Amino acid sequence: MEFLIIWFLGNDIIDSGLRYNSAEECYAEAQNAGTDLTLLNISPPPFTCIPIAKDAEFKIFRNNTNSRFPF
Repeated sequence: MEFLIIWFLGNDIIDSGLRYNSAEECYAEAQNAGTDLTLLNISPPPFTCIPIAKDAEFKIFRNNTNSRFPF
């Protein structure tokens, strides 16, 4: 099992591509990245760390209700 940082930017979910061996390591790395952004006067986006099977591909399925197109 690995843990993946997911960033939330507006209505979008961004896969960081960064995988960690533990939830603690994942969370600490995301917190450090947020601190670095804060030092540059940039508000860090919300994040979460999710468990994912080792070497599994992360797929995002989202409902885009703001679009005129159904895809």
